[in-house]
Amino acid sequence: MSQSFRLAGPAVLSLGLFASLACQTQENEREERVLTAAKHGNYVEAVEQARRLAEANPGDRHLEELYRDAQVAVILYQGRDAVFHGELDAALGLFQQAALIAPEHPDVQTWIGKTRRQLASHWLDVAADSTGPEQLDDAEQAYEKVLLYAPDNAAARNGLARVLLLKNYRGGMSKTYFDEGLSTFRELMLEQADRAFDISRRYHENEPAALRSEQVQRMKAEDRLAQAQALEANGSFFAARNEYRLVLLLEAKNAAARDGLDRMDREVRAARAMAEADMAIRRGELEQAAATLAGAEVLTDAQKDDVTLLQAGIEEKRLEEIYQQARSLTEDYRFPDAILAYDQLLSLAPEFKDARARKQTLEEFIRMADEFYAKATTTTDDEVAVEYLRAIQVIWPEYKDVAERLDALEVRRPKKEAPKVEEPAVGGGK
Repeated sequence: MSQSFRLAGPAVLSLGLFASLACQTQENEREERVLTAAKHGNYVEAVEQARRLAEANPGDRHLEELYRDAQVAVILYQGRDAVFHGELDAALGLFQQAALIAPEHPDVQTWIGKTRRQLASHWLDVAADSTGPEQLDDAEQAYEKVLLYAPDNAAARNGLARVLLLKNYRGGMSKTYFDEGLSTFRELMLEQADRAFDISRRYHENEPAALRSEQVQRMKAEDRLAQAQALEANGSFFAARNEYRLVLLLEAKNAAARDGLDRMDREVRAARAMAEADMAIRRGELEQAAATLAGAEVLTDAQKDDVTLLQAGIEEKRLEEIYQQARSLTEDYRFPDAILAYDQLLSLAPEFKDARARKQTLEEFIRMADEFYAKATTTTDDEVAVEYLRAIQVIWPEYKDVAERLDALEVRRPKKEAPKVEEPAVGGGK
């Protein structure tokens, strides 16, 4: 933690916030209590007392300012505490909340600036640590964080440029592109720095010269923009996105690059969603895949056909699952349930594989089983009954009580006598 953060204690905060009002409130005991509470770090008490004074004296500008500064002091105290505990994002949120109450207050702007610089430094360290070949996404996100808090940070701009170019190179772009792209970007960045220096040092009062320098810079950024647009036209959305971002590093206000980056952000997100949906389809998680593709469909303009193709894949997978379920039911001799499954399948896809033929075969098995069963149960000839019941077992082993009837018939059927075998005579001879 920096020394400047440690020195800003409660007393310093309260004195800074209330100094402008102290001379106007010294003779008022109630207002003195507000100041005293704030000076001792009792900000909640100070806010409550200031609120009561302001509400009791509507229209009093000084009391309104006292209440405002008391509110700001509480929020700054909370933000400062968050900084000391390393919760920089939360701290910045609190300081920005204070800025909504007192936009021009110097203490508020000071703390916002310090916290943003510390956040930028933190994320620059994270980016520097993300040097592995599999950490390019982490490095890119870290550099973007730096530029969020410090848009002019040269180290982050150069680092992000290297990462984006390297990602394009590893994403299939040629080595020539990478080498040329890197050297070109370095050249442009150096020229940009020289231009800024020259404008401030020599062209401060020479508006035409400054304008010409801006025009040259814009023309060179447009070369990079053309590369991005060509990649987009070829469907290389990830590479195009990186190129558009490089343009914006050179020319932050380039509207075409900003629009292109927005488009490519959506296309990249859609492409990632489609990859997730494809994996979900392979795993059989069809509902999840459908929901993911619905989101991708909203995002994309250029990949609508790919989304439609995957959606068709979901439907094909769903039909295949019903088909396999029907076949499994058939193998378990659950013919009526299998027919219902085939009916469901055929209602969705009337010509799906051999589903119709399989359904008709099952219907014929049921018809035959019903017919044979009726004949077996009405005949008085046990031999005929056995013949019909055994025929049913061939086509539908688990039909009704066929097995039990066969067992009963076998018990009562007369057993055939074994043929007699004559024994040879013993001791016979001539």
